[in-house]
Amino acid sequence: MRRVIDPELDWFTVMLLVHFAVYFASFWIMTVSGLLVIRNMRDFALVIVAIAGSGAYNVDVMKRAHRMKSILATVAFLSAATFVLALSPAWATEVTAASIRVEPPRLTISSPRDVAQFVVSATMSDGSTRDVTAEASVRCSPRVAALAGYGRLAPTGSGRTVVTLSWRSLTAKVPITVAASAMAKQPVSFLREIEPILTRAGCNQGACHGSQFGKGSFKLSLFAYDPEADYDSMLRGSGGRRIAFGRPSSSLLLRKASMAAPHQGGLRLAADSADYKALEHWIAEGASGPEAKLAQPISLTVYPRKRIMAVGDTQPMTAVAAYADGTVRDVTRHARFTPIDEHMTKVTASAVAQPLKPGSATVMVRYDGLAAACNIIVPYSRRVSEPALAAAPTPKSFIDPFVRSRWDELGLTPSARSTDTQFLRRASLDLIGTLPTVEEVRSFAADRRTDKRTRLVDHLLERSEYTDYWTLKWSDLLRNSRATVGKRAMWSLNSWLRMQFAANRPFDKMARDLITAGGGVAATGAAAYYRVASTPTDLTETTAQLFLGVRMQCAKCHHHPFEKWSQGDYYRFAAFFAQVAVRPGADAGEHWVSSRRAGEVVHPKSGLNMAPAPLDFDGSASRFVSEVGTEDRRLELAAWLTAPANKQFARTVVNRYWSYLLGRGLVDPVDDMRVTNPPSNPELLDALAERFIRSGYDLKWLLRSICASEAYHLGSVARKGSEADTVFYSHFLPKRLPAEVLLDAVSAAAESPEKFAELPLGVRAISLPDASVNSAFLDQFGRPARATACECERVAEPSLGQALVLITGDSVNRMVCSPKGRVARLVESQVSISAVVRELYCAALSREPTPREITMALRAISESADRRRGVEDLAWALINSTEFRYVL
Repeated sequence: MRRVIDPELDWFTVMLLVHFAVYFASFWIMTVSGLLVIRNMRDFALVIVAIAGSGAYNVDVMKRAHRMKSILATVAFLSAATFVLALSPAWATEVTAASIRVEPPRLTISSPRDVAQFVVSATMSDGSTRDVTAEASVRCSPRVAALAGYGRLAPTGSGRTVVTLSWRSLTAKVPITVAASAMAKQPVSFLREIEPILTRAGCNQGACHGSQFGKGSFKLSLFAYDPEADYDSMLRGSGGRRIAFGRPSSSLLLRKASMAAPHQGGLRLAADSADYKALEHWIAEGASGPEAKLAQPISLTVYPRKRIMAVGDTQPMTAVAAYADGTVRDVTRHARFTPIDEHMTKVTASAVAQPLKPGSATVMVRYDGLAAACNIIVPYSRRVSEPALAAAPTPKSFIDPFVRSRWDELGLTPSARSTDTQFLRRASLDLIGTLPTVEEVRSFAADRRTDKRTRLVDHLLERSEYTDYWTLKWSDLLRNSRATVGKRAMWSLNSWLRMQFAANRPFDKMARDLITAGGGVAATGAAAYYRVASTPTDLTETTAQLFLGVRMQCAKCHHHPFEKWSQGDYYRFAAFFAQVAVRPGADAGEHWVSSRRAGEVVHPKSGLNMAPAPLDFDGSASRFVSEVGTEDRRLELAAWLTAPANKQFARTVVNRYWSYLLGRGLVDPVDDMRVTNPPSNPELLDALAERFIRSGYDLKWLLRSICASEAYHLGSVARKGSEADTVFYSHFLPKRLPAEVLLDAVSAAAESPEKFAELPLGVRAISLPDASVNSAFLDQFGRPARATACECERVAEPSLGQALVLITGDSVNRMVCSPKGRVARLVESQVSISAVVRELYCAALSREPTPREITMALRAISESADRRRGVEDLAWALINSTEFRYVL
């Protein structure tokens, strides 16, 4: 049993120290008091006899004995009391083992060189889980399997048995099957053993022999995506010197890997390792090549999938592959376990993870083209203090319990709620890309209604700026630019998007229209989608990244290194677009999009025509291949893409919108949703996606829901112990204003509109149709060129050039000093300087200044050469402040 101790107040330790302090203090008090009572050995004897009650010789002795009894009783009481106080909370918080669980739930061994590895987890009475694999005892039939190390079983005979695992008084049972093939002599498998050994050792990574031209004249396919080429390179490359059949240990393949010969890649296989011996055995058997009829793996599972640990704890992992023929194998020994962030977690060669610091870490597992992930969570503190929990916001949205559960898991203390004016500014900039006016700030601050924040969000979503701002965002993603599609098509797509957002059209219908668009591009804005991306491969990558959050670019040339997607998956998806035709129209700048009956996509390696098939995220899309038969393949693609059963579509949309409002996606980057990049809160992502589907793919519903979550209402100042959190939303993450929003904000704060070439005065930056409208300010602050569909194209990092633009740039100075701007109006109105200061703060920072800020501003203005110059300097300083440039 173990004791749960709050690191901020270890009660047991404190009270134990008090106990000993009282004990020693009492000892000295008793000693001093005894010296006062006992003057000599005769008194000592008389007092002892009197205390024992054997008799009393005189009144003086009795008095001294009574005093001694009182001293001893006091010492005993204080000592006992402090000891009981020390023990009571310790026993009260004692955590016992409630149950144990073994993973995987069943084990199969089908090869004489295979082992079955299990992970034993104990669930404690407080709900926590810890690994007890090393402590568990194992009993099984010795005729079938025997323990072969840390949680591993090796075959000793064919048959079925039940393995019993015990820890303390708890037991769990796991069925195990040893196939007859495990006891028969089998040659070493190239696909199931040799290729995985090279992958696990890192030989076919991009930095080693898996690079484009290999290393040292030895080239392997990246992560073994091309076994035939790998076999040919090993067997025949370098004049056949890599394999020595007569003396396997002399093979260059083994000598280099074991450093028996100089190797720039360092030690990869120790000479006494099981992998080295398997390679040696394979060569001795004749080095057979890739097996033609071997069942292919279809899924990979890692155990445990999630574990909450402490820094310094260890967690063994096991990987299990399921094959097309129904068999299941433990592939831990051949899988490659890699921490995504080596500063967060390290993984040993025997697949044991050890976290290095608090936070959330992911261990990526790869085997034979498949990938899986283990999520390791290390709390920032053991538990959130009771005062912090009491001060935490009360859940009001369906989102809140999911976020709160992560706070509890990680010991994170949520920040205090944002102020009303902070929320006003935040929601206005996030939903409509527009600063609130001075009147809106003061009106909202004075509003005493309890639901005013909800009312604000509803109001913002009905404003025309909503249409402007979200048209801008999706124009970026759809790469709408006259440089790509032409001026007429650009304006057509821009108008189409504006109509969609103005009408709040369901997003599934918007996506369907884009995928199936046809006709004249200038007349049908959605058809411009096929001018932005015109080839089947470009359309594959754009569609997958936009609507499925998947980056398929890697799978174009080889198996995706971090996912299950193969070249076959890539070109089957591309086949949906193989029959799309884009031809010039009769009018200048016009193009027509249509579907034709001819056209196929060819696999670059096999040379075969690829039948169209969607990406299979959960196994449900495999039946779709036989159903494709319409004249326009895109109709089938759109039907599958937007079907409620395809949860990936909804997950991608809600993840994007969560990142827009909270500063970071539940999956980050938002368009890289792969199994080895798991969401920080998968339960929340699934719940949001499910409800988004039920809402009818209503984007305004989605924005309202996220804005209603307490995570969106929190302040941006982290509480103690939660400062390092950038993933679990215990405080609002400050976000830099996008380029267009920042320029409009400067214009609004200065009350001086920016004039764009070829556009009338008053057109705002968030309303610009594309990046071809000239603006040095927007370019400097990261306006995307719309060359890719990646969110990363918009630059968010600050730079020296941006600082110079704000400090000395012509745009800011011209707006602040405009003779028709806010500063000129305020100075000419002859209002009090304190009123001027308050308005400038409300206009720029959406809040009233503090008394200290008013005092400082008044002093600065009074010390200026003239009143107007002082007010201009104040406006300039506010625009250059961090508070202005960020959403807080």
